Amino acid sequence: MPQTASRYLIDTNIWSHLQRRTTSGLMQRFAKLLMGQTFLSPIVLGEMETGFLKGDRAPQRRVALDQIVASSQLLTINQPVAQVYAQLRAQLELAGTPIGPNDTWIAAEALHHKMVLVTDNLREFQRVPKLKVENWL
Repeated sequence: MPQTASRYLIDTNIWSHLQRRTTSGLMQRFAKLLMGQTFLSPIVLGEMETGFLKGDRAPQRRVALDQIVASSQLLTINQPVAQVYAQLRAQLELAGTPIGPNDTWIAAEALHHKMVLVTDNLREFQRVPKLKVENWL
């Protein structure tokens, strides 16, 4: 039985490193991915657009951001994702281990879609039960 390729939800901090091309290992990791393996959260896209608007707004940054959008599949927030978010947020808050609101949405998307979350923010995301997390940096 052929093994299916993992699907990856890429967090903002990983995209930022890729845009700056600061890590050759990260670029090599992305180069090995198959079409359809990388996904983009609308929450992450919003964070990146905010960073662009608050930054230098250089044309090459706009091009890089547009390339990220074109090369990834954009997820949507729907009722099932919202239900996972609500359950996750309640669970973490009741346990006294909440994470940031944007990170809760991102984790909910990864859990709902059964994806591996690729992030450099292991400290927060490791608090989320059953979330598969990898750091490619």
